Order: sequence, then structure tokens, then C-alpha cells
Amino acid sequence: MRARRPSDWVVDLSARHDIEEQVAQALTAHPALQLVRNSTSAFDRLDFQVVCADQLVEVEVKAKRQPLSLGWQTLRPDVTPENLFVMDELALRKIVDAGRYAFLLVRDLPAQRWCLWSAGDLLVASRARHARQLDTPSRKAKGKLLFDLSEAGQLSASLDEIVNTLSTTVVHLDGWWRDIAPWPAQKRATSVS
Repeated sequence: MRARRPSDWVVDLSARHDIEEQVAQALTAHPALQLVRNSTSAFDRLDFQVVCADQLVEVEVKAKRQPLSLGWQTLRPDVTPENLFVMDELALRKIVDAGRYAFLLVRDLPAQRWCLWSAGDLLVASRARHARQLDTPSRKAKGKLLFDLSEAGQLSASLDEIVNTLSTTVVHLDGWWRDIAPWPAQKRATSVS
């Protein structure tokens, strides 16, 4: 895997805004959701806060922009390259800190699909950890987690379908959270190619 370059941040930031805008529109348009706050510029909150069934729900949005390099794939050989997704450990800690009503929404651009995890889905998902050295004078390491996108709670080519799944999942979270049964696997959407 190659070191990140300053130009990578320019690409990431410019492309991120389009995805965030799509998500904001979908959250606003859904009849069971009320968008309370767009926190995409904040570092201390997840990207969106919505109310659903009288519950504050938080949503973090991430993107997979391109297939990952062979170096990443060697860290998770059990996952096909098209399903491999890398996320900062810090992002997972923020989602867990937001509680059981937090969600991770990933836009998988190469596969043209959306992937949704509840906090519970993320807790039980398989993953590998990696400490990536930063190319800085301090040589500080950054924690990375490698997930399998096919294990997401919901996969769909349709953002509207994903947002609908989020709204219907919220009403079940308390029961699932307290149940001794294994965390339920969500039904996969048929619209994923």
C-alpha cells in the first residue's frame, strides 16, 4: 500500500460533499425521519442527526472510492477485493460512543451500492486491525480497521431503500440490544448488482 499524498485529501474532500448532499436529501425526504442537524463539518459529532420514532439517531457517512491496493488485500485475504473496506479506528469509536442508535452508511462507488450498518452490526462484524505509519516527522501510527462490505446490515443500489431500512431498524434496536439471541442479520436487498 502506498503512502497517502496531499493530493489525496483534495480528491477525498471534493467528492465527499456530493455524497453528503445526497444523504442529506434522502434523510430530509423520508417521511419517518426529521433531519435535526447536518454536522458534516464538525469533528465532534457524526455527520447527521435525525429523529425517528421519537429517538435521536446519528449517521456517519463514509465512501469507498476505488478498489484497494494489494497491500490492503493481504491483510484480509478472506475478503474479496470488491468487498474490502478500510475505516479509521477513530471513526468506529465515535460511532460506538454515539450509542445503539448510531449508523454507518458507506457509499461504495466501484460497486455502485450503499452499505448500512447499525452500531450493533458493526460490533459483531468481522474485521482485521492494522496500524498504519503516517508519513510525518513524528512517525505516529493511525489505527485502521478492514471490514467486509458484504457483512453490512443492508446492501442496496438505492439510497432511498437504505434510508427506509434505517428508519425501520430504529424501532427494533432496543429489543435486539437487550436480547440474548445473536444480533440479527438483515435481509439483503435484491437491487444490488
